[in-house]
Amino acid sequence: MLRKILDLVLTTLAVQSVAQVPYVAAGKYPQAPELSFLYTAYVDCKGSIMSEDGPRGKRQAIPIVGGNFTGPRLSGMLPPGSQHRGTGAEMPRYAADHFLGQILDLGADWGTADPKTGIFSADTRYNLRTDDGADIFVQTSGPTSPLGRLHLRLLFETGHKEYYWLNNIVAIGTLTPVEVGVDSSVLRIDAWNFARDWNRTPWKG
Repeated sequence: MLRKILDLVLTTLAVQSVAQVPYVAAGKYPQAPELSFLYTAYVDCKGSIMSEDGPRGKRQAIPIVGGNFTGPRLSGMLPPGSQHRGTGAEMPRYAADHFLGQILDLGADWGTADPKTGIFSADTRYNLRTDDGADIFVQTSGPTSPLGRLHLRLLFETGHKEYYWLNNIVAIGTLTPVEVGVDSSVLRIDAWNFARDWNRTPWKG
């Protein structure tokens, strides 16, 4: 009898505890985080040097051989009329401070196609070099969206004091083909990060 009473008490407490848990009412979802524009990049790629079926699907190796990038918030000045060297397209020009430089001939996309859906997901590693000489390692990943663009997650790594804050941001982007040839392509990447992320990192020592 005592055991039944104890079970009843515990059940009552559990129900009350669940009832007190806050919940989101229908149509009253949290507001989406604000984003800050980071940069636009034009990426030069060569044709795939590998395309093989493996345990994670069909993997390709697409060399990244160059390009350039520019964006607000960071140091540097964009000369008027600057153009992408591959397409001749004029690079966007932004007010205030600038983040610009080149994409090095050092990297590739080792993306895979899902064997069950055929959806391609990028898996890139390459290097940016700013106009003031900072080297920034970039990793991106993400699937092709229903509209044909890739939705990317971006990770940055650098030891440069002026750009060290890039190590601590959460960034996303979209990739859109600009030119696609037989053995080369030009891709445009537009990137954003959370507006409340670091934009300067406290430096100790």
